[in-house]
Amino acid sequence: MEIKLQEIYDLYGLVEAINDSTYESHSIIVKDSELNTVVLRISKKMEVEVGKIYHFHGKGEVFKDKNYIAVLSLDSLDDDKDMRDDDKRALKDKFFGGIVINEEAYIKDIEDSIDSIENKIIKDITLDIYNKYKNDFIVSPAAVKFHHAYKGGLMYHTHSVLMLGKAYIKLYPHINKDLVYSGIILHDIAKIIEMSDGKFTLEGKLFGHISLGTALVFTSAERLGYSDTEEAKLLAHVILSHHSEPDFGSPRRPQIIEALIVHLCDMSDAKIQPVVEALSRTKPLEFTEPIQTNDKEKFYKHKLSK
Repeated sequence: MEIKLQEIYDLYGLVEAINDSTYESHSIIVKDSELNTVVLRISKKMEVEVGKIYHFHGKGEVFKDKNYIAVLSLDSLDDDKDMRDDDKRALKDKFFGGIVINEEAYIKDIEDSIDSIENKIIKDITLDIYNKYKNDFIVSPAAVKFHHAYKGGLMYHTHSVLMLGKAYIKLYPHINKDLVYSGIILHDIAKIIEMSDGKFTLEGKLFGHISLGTALVFTSAERLGYSDTEEAKLLAHVILSHHSEPDFGSPRRPQIIEALIVHLCDMSDAKIQPVVEALSRTKPLEFTEPIQTNDKEKFYKHKLSK
């Protein structure tokens, strides 16, 4: 998008990242309604959240030899009184690929799954960590940009992975259900520590969510008196290995079948959901934009697509 100096801009944008600055204003990266990436500058007195849609009113200005849209005022989409509810839903569908995050139903499924855990040690550790981070878990994105990078994305991704895990358990009933349920529910929960406002925290940069999540298990186990139990060690291994490859942050590959199941479920959703979202934004008989989670491959929306 070419930004012209002194021109007035009105646009709806999904906030993808917020950048720090020592100046009175700082830049944010948004995706506009045509799904173009646009850089805006907002006053530090203005508050925005990653993964939310806003109506921005601004003017083209220059900052350090680059043209930006300097935001003069903004409103969240939900608070925009000039747009009809049907139009709001259509805009959300465009940004989020028609995703409807049913918070109440997803949380019920997740918490019912925790209640069904039979092993006391695994259940106690899972509840201890989940209850501590539940409020942030419900609203946090699952990533900065690659998959489920929007408000509620972490809960949505976790619920999807849990549904995949339950399918594996039905097919292979000898798998330990408790380790799979707990491993899935906790596998990404440390992303709440890893990321903040659409960027990586110091802890995220130094350790990453896999190491942080493993530490949460051991810390909880010690607090609850389970530090030397096999259950705590196995659960920690599930989280430690859920990316499977050292290049993706896992120091160990899965060495128990439950860890392998969690890895496969996590990888499936992380790869498939971005394609589903991209296809929903693509016209029939055309290709999607390159999908980062699938080696930047483009996917064809054929005539049989729903």
